[in-house]
Amino acid sequence: MCGIFGAIHLNGFYTKEDFHFFSSLTDMVAYRGPDASGYRAVNVKQDPGHEDRFDVFIGHRRLSIIDLSNAANQPLTDGAGRWIVFNGEIFNYIELRDELIQEGQCFKTASDTEVILGIYKQYGEDGFSKLNGMWAFAIVDGPRKKVILSRDRFSIKPLYYIHRDDRFYFSSEIKQILPLLPEKKINDNSMFVYLAQGLTDHNEESFFQGVCQVAAKHNFVIDMEKGGLEKKAYWNYSADAADGSGNLPEAVETFRELFLDSLKMRLRSDVEIGALLSGGLDSSAITVGANEIQNGKLSTFSVISDDKKFSEERFIDLLCRSKQIRNRKLTFRIHSENIQEELETVLHHHDEPFGGFSTLAHFKILELLKKNSGLKVVLSGQGGDEILMGYFKYFFFN
Repeated sequence: MCGIFGAIHLNGFYTKEDFHFFSSLTDMVAYRGPDASGYRAVNVKQDPGHEDRFDVFIGHRRLSIIDLSNAANQPLTDGAGRWIVFNGEIFNYIELRDELIQEGQCFKTASDTEVILGIYKQYGEDGFSKLNGMWAFAIVDGPRKKVILSRDRFSIKPLYYIHRDDRFYFSSEIKQILPLLPEKKINDNSMFVYLAQGLTDHNEESFFQGVCQVAAKHNFVIDMEKGGLEKKAYWNYSADAADGSGNLPEAVETFRELFLDSLKMRLRSDVEIGALLSGGLDSSAITVGANEIQNGKLSTFSVISDDKKFSEERFIDLLCRSKQIRNRKLTFRIHSENIQEELETVLHHHDEPFGGFSTLAHFKILELLKKNSGLKVVLSGQGGDEILMGYFKYFFFN
C-alpha cells in the first residue's frame, strides 16, 4: 500500500508555508510508503507551479512493488502536463500497456502507474473501466485544467476528502485531513448506525462531520476553471453476468477459470509474494493455486495459536504434506495486560471504530509476519466468505 495526499484551491492560491504543511500531512502516513516520497506543487489555473504559488498540491509515500526503480517514483508525469499520485495495483497493466503501445504510446517505466496515465490520455476518465485492480488515485490534468479522483469498484483502497468552500482536500487516511477541519465533531448518523447495527463504510460518510469518502466505482472530476465538481460512475454491475442461467458444472468451471486467472495477475510483482495459510477453505484454495502457478516455489506462512483448542495446525499440516507446500509456522499471542495498548495502536491506524476484536488479531498477525519474514506482499483468504456467502447472515438476503 502507498499513501497519498492532495490539496486543491479552486479560486485562489497556496503559499510556500502551505507546501511544507501539506508535505507534513503526506508524511503523516510514512508507514504506508517507506520506500520513497515525493511532493509536487502545480499551478493549473495559470503558469507552471512553484512551491511559492500554486493551486494544486499532490504528495505521495511509496511502497515499491512493481518497477522498483526511482523512475517509477511519484508524483509521476507523462511529460505533457499531467501528473498522478496512486495507491494500489493494476493487475492487468501488462495487457493494457500492450494495447496502448499498439495505439502508438511509448513508456519510460515498467510501472502500472504510468499505464493509468496512458489509459487516461487515450480514453479519458471513462477508460478507468478497463482497469482490473484496486486503486485510489488523483490525476492533475494541466491542459484540461481538471483534477480527477478515482476509486476502485469495491472501495478496497481508501480515499477520503473534505470540501469546504473553494478548497478541496483528499487523503488515504482520515488523520491526514483532520487538521484541516475547523473543529472535530462526531457524525451522529454514522455513530447511530454503528451502535444500532454494527455497520461501517455502508455509505460515503465517515464518523467525522465534514469528512467523506469517494464512492466505489466513481470518479470525481474537479473543473479548475469553472470551480465545479462532478461525480461520475465509470462502471456498474451487470445483471446479465449473474442471471442464474446455465448449469452448476458450467458455473463451477467458470469460477475456477476466473479464480486462477485472478491469482496469476496478483502474482505479478518485482518483490517476493508469499501467502497466509490458515488451514481454512479460502486460504487453502489460494495457496494451492498460487503454488502451482509458481511451480512449487511459493512461501507460505501460518500463524497458529499456542492454545490447542483454537489451533487449526492439523489442517495446515495435512494440506502441506499432500501438496508439497513450503510452510513456516509462527506462534500468535496477545497478552491480556497489553490489550489496551494494542487496541489504541489499531484505532490509531483505522481512525474510526471497527466491527470486533478480529481486526486487532489480524493486525497482530501481519505485524508478526512482517517481523519474521520481511515480505511486503502476501495473499490471504480475506473476502472469500463475502464472495461465496459463507456467513450465516447471508441466508437472510438470499
